[in-house]
Amino acid sequence: MRAYEKVRFIGYAVPTSPADLVAVGDPNGSGAVAGTYRGADDFIVDIRGRANVLQAAVDTAKAALPIGESGVLNVFLAPEFFWHGTMGPYVHRPAERDPGEEILALLEDRFTADDYPDFLLVLGSVVTARVADIDEVLASSTVSVRNDIVRTLGEAWNAADGPLADVIFDMLVGFIKSCHAYPAVEVRNRALIVSSSPVSGVVGGLDSTALTTEKSFDSNEDFLLWDVTGRPIITEQMTAYPAIDISAGDFKHEPDDPFAVFRIPGTATVDIAVEVCLDHSDHRIRNGIDRNPWPERADGLDLHLVVSCGMQLHVPSVAARAGGWAFNCDGQYALGTPAQAGTPQREVVAGVPSAFTDYRDPASGTHGAHTQLARVKTGAVGGAQHGRGAHDATFEPAPEVSVRVLPVHQQPAFEAFFAGGPGAVHIYGLDDPLPLRA
Repeated sequence: MRAYEKVRFIGYAVPTSPADLVAVGDPNGSGAVAGTYRGADDFIVDIRGRANVLQAAVDTAKAALPIGESGVLNVFLAPEFFWHGTMGPYVHRPAERDPGEEILALLEDRFTADDYPDFLLVLGSVVTARVADIDEVLASSTVSVRNDIVRTLGEAWNAADGPLADVIFDMLVGFIKSCHAYPAVEVRNRALIVSSSPVSGVVGGLDSTALTTEKSFDSNEDFLLWDVTGRPIITEQMTAYPAIDISAGDFKHEPDDPFAVFRIPGTATVDIAVEVCLDHSDHRIRNGIDRNPWPERADGLDLHLVVSCGMQLHVPSVAARAGGWAFNCDGQYALGTPAQAGTPQREVVAGVPSAFTDYRDPASGTHGAHTQLARVKTGAVGGAQHGRGAHDATFEPAPEVSVRVLPVHQQPAFEAFFAGGPGAVHIYGLDDPLPLRA
């Protein structure tokens, strides 16, 4: 068991949103998008191509790290929706192995402890759907009706102006929310995690180097409203995520359970939560503060990690304890101005004093990505934000940390999988790793 005293944060800021985007409302707010999914029709070709892209990013970071250091945990994040198929979710029949399991096995084989020591790798998220007959689902009247209504409203919003556009948008959002209550397809969205040393549950169990955490909340834009090329896809209005019962806390017990909190054991344990996109703004990890049965009163999260495609750190949602860190890697938008892209910044972003770095697609202004780091001064109290005695976390000033921005060598056929450029690796604390605890 290693004793980690310091931490280094690494984010692969690569756009993971679809291609040929048509905005309906503000996609960086409550809006949604039409477009098309890039990917290979052959599943094996698709996942190996994406794995090659990901390994190039990890290897870019690894090659820059100091040689011979000890006591430093390298935390690597890639964005949500890094793994998806041409229909959005990878679709499989009930008798077939879940594609997410196949991808995680591939990643565990690629990122071994011998080759990537002292790494905790959160390798994006994968969306999958188990469907007995997808053609039958797509041809059903319940799907065709909801798809027709959404496309009509979306195109009407783009043609309208003023108050009428607002009315149409409210109708669209309300209809999609109603559709989520009556889904045609249940989709799973899981972050894929590989650790160089076995991780454990906070109160026992787990003991694995490969695990997942699962998303609970579905936004208006997790999936396309329609495909602009006419390809059959699983649309936003068809989907819902499975309910996750965190009434007894969010500690993981099994590698493939849906929970989010786990531990790197050692002479000094490191407690970690991995949260996926909308779950962060809906306060999932924060809500667990009063529910998680920590063994000791002084226990709490050292690292609150957020992988996303359209999210940033939010003050009421950060659940790390005093001295802990919150780190976000996003594949949809930049936090700063276009002139700041590629240059590390220190600013207060939506109330969070942050070190952040943007990536913008040099070919267009449509796609972007960012990484964001903040340190907690006092931890949040109470899971219910407005409960009696509750208060949000407070933050140290924006971290004074060096950030190295490294281009990623574009892999063959990269553009077959991703629409927003090759992205960049952002390393926070390359030569000066950060203290893991207060």
